[in-house]
Amino acid sequence: MNILLRILILIATSIVFTSCGNSSDSTEPMTSAKPETGMAGDGQLDLIVEYIRKQNGLPAMAAVMVHDEQLIEKSAMGKRSVESNTQVTADDQWHIGSNTKSMTSMVAALLVKEGMIRWDSTIEDIYPELIGIMLPEYQKVRLDELLSHTSGLPSNIPDFDAYFTDQRELNVQRQTFVEKVLVLTSTTTRGVYEYSNIGYITAGAMLERVSGSRWEALMQIYLFDPLAMTQSGFGAPNTQGNLAQPVGHILDDDDNWTPVDPVVEDISDNPPVLGPAGTVHASLDDMAAYIGLHLKGLRGESVAGFLNAQAFGKLYTPFPNSNYGLGWIIDDQVILHDGSNTIWFAIMLINAEKNIALFVVTNAADLEKGEESKASKAVTELLTELGKRADAAFQ
Repeated sequence: MNILLRILILIATSIVFTSCGNSSDSTEPMTSAKPETGMAGDGQLDLIVEYIRKQNGLPAMAAVMVHDEQLIEKSAMGKRSVESNTQVTADDQWHIGSNTKSMTSMVAALLVKEGMIRWDSTIEDIYPELIGIMLPEYQKVRLDELLSHTSGLPSNIPDFDAYFTDQRELNVQRQTFVEKVLVLTSTTTRGVYEYSNIGYITAGAMLERVSGSRWEALMQIYLFDPLAMTQSGFGAPNTQGNLAQPVGHILDDDDNWTPVDPVVEDISDNPPVLGPAGTVHASLDDMAAYIGLHLKGLRGESVAGFLNAQAFGKLYTPFPNSNYGLGWIIDDQVILHDGSNTIWFAIMLINAEKNIALFVVTNAADLEKGEESKASKAVTELLTELGKRADAAFQ
């Protein structure tokens, strides 16, 4: 979800700035002093991540930095669950939430490249059988409008809880989902930006229709396999209940973090039908490969096996009266996105001028608190430190 846009744009326009406010951690002792920022690759990132994690009272945090397509440093500190002493590792997997949207847009671009679909393919082009059933204002909505949140479709899924128990194949669920949402009254005007999970699910269903493959299979074929993202998948990272991976956390009524067991609780992630809008999990290495790809694209380079410079540019061009392209918030030579399924929080930030790409994540979220959120404060502060470390090392 694009929840912290104002904070993110502040980071994007000035990646080096004064640290954000602090929130004390009532459950763990603070380190005696804040570690020196240092420079990227100096081996001190663990100390910084741990300090910021404890300072903001989070279960765990992780970060990775890429410079010139090379993974420079990564770190993961804290616990997989606050109810266990099992520590996270740098090889663990993390839920990335709506950062998934950039991946769906990337897959769409690759299908456009192959001629399976066009950016101006409309809903009625892909679903002619729904003409006369869908509302007339949706018939001419294009694929790129769905991916830029300018389609006019409503924001969120109706009858959300029903999809947790739906046992049909996911491509069947998404096709019937499209039939249901295309009769919903719009909450905005086509051409006006309004963040829409529905729009992304509809776009994913269109990709499924033209390719004959589930969105999950398209992600594997077009992104995960070519980028060797072998530790990426869908839904909660750990579904075995054995803490083989981190679990997400929510705040209870007493302001304490509570782990969400994916074995017994649906809220460990959104229902799978929402996949194209935000159900991916990935390791730090996998995210480094992904953001490294977009670092090259943002610098105006073509990448063999993926897209040429012009096709990358389509993804990074904001739509009129908007700062959103196709799966990315755009600010000059910076692209970024955030994501949360309400129990994790993650941000990607790519800066072409500084030639760096960053990914920061925590296995907790309290985003309803806005700028007072522990998760958002910590992630923002860690992004700032990473930016300073990059500047010290590469400029």
